[in-house]
Amino acid sequence: MRTIVFLSHFDGNLYLFRLPIMQALAERGWRVIALVPSGAYSPKFAEHGIEHIPYKINRAGLNPFGAIAAIRAIARTLKRIKPEILHCFTVKPNLYGAIAGKIAGVPRIYATVTGLGSYFIDTSYKAVFVRRVILCGYRLAGVLAHKVLFQNRDDLAFFVDRGIVRREKAAIIGSSGIDTDRWKREGARGEGECVVLSVMRLIAHKGIHELIAAARAIRAKHGDNIRFVIVGGRDEGNPSSVSEAQIEAWQSEQIAGFALEQMNVKPFYETADIFVLPSYREGVPRTILEAEAMSLPIVTTDTVGCRDAIEAGVTGFLVPARDATLLEAAIERLAVDIALRRQMGENARALAVERFGINAVIARYLELYE
Repeated sequence: MRTIVFLSHFDGNLYLFRLPIMQALAERGWRVIALVPSGAYSPKFAEHGIEHIPYKINRAGLNPFGAIAAIRAIARTLKRIKPEILHCFTVKPNLYGAIAGKIAGVPRIYATVTGLGSYFIDTSYKAVFVRRVILCGYRLAGVLAHKVLFQNRDDLAFFVDRGIVRREKAAIIGSSGIDTDRWKREGARGEGECVVLSVMRLIAHKGIHELIAAARAIRAKHGDNIRFVIVGGRDEGNPSSVSEAQIEAWQSEQIAGFALEQMNVKPFYETADIFVLPSYREGVPRTILEAEAMSLPIVTTDTVGCRDAIEAGVTGFLVPARDATLLEAAIERLAVDIALRRQMGENARALAVERFGINAVIARYLELYE
């Protein structure tokens, strides 16, 4: 029996985004192992024929002793399991896994860059330092890994142009895929109020402040005819996270309704008419793929990752990042034109099925592994 190990630092990363690929391999007779710290999702792996093996990692710090301990723990497990393939996700597992996999003699090691995150947006001294550390780590991982996978063209070009990853080792698999049979609108929306939905972490880099500014201006002009709903949790470890007091102030001003920390977001898509994500940088945002599969037109930013998720002018609109005025104009255009948003919603659904459907993505991964 062939064995493949999926390595991450967070069990939700594997369960929420990689499960269909892991299931497909298990159904084909592979032994599939989730090597990831224990968490809320860990017990669920067994329900899908996937083994869970935990290890310890400090997700937040840069302590070299902690890194060495994590690498040793991963290497010991890999030596015992003897997998044919090790597939790593997110920054630290990509580096630690590449080193541990090489120590353990794993024949094939894959690293996946799902996005570069806040440190590649901030300009603070800390962000610049951490960015350099991350790129040094990826340079080493690029040497040790057999293939480095990216979700968008910009990140691939960034790594290749700077010599971090050799071009022949770099490849794109455009997303983790979306189950378009599950993410499917069950009924048609009426012609009453227009609901504008955002699903995001409540941090500045997701464009929350620009969204609020646009919503405030639109509500001032249209009142309750256009309603904003924002779904997502705060990120207390992130210095750009929105405070509880700020959320309460926005709610009391009746700019938007907030639904924090939702496990099931599909009902919110069902009752929405437009989806907005004004992020500064992404990998390929899953929330946009979910919204497209649910036949929602998109307003997002013309930036890394976001521009790869839509067809501008066909499935929605691209606006410059950090520009609340143009964001407002794009949302308002869709909000007042029912025919346009319905046509773009239909186009969005077609794009989700054709380009981002889970079966097509699984086929790409299976081709890679086989």
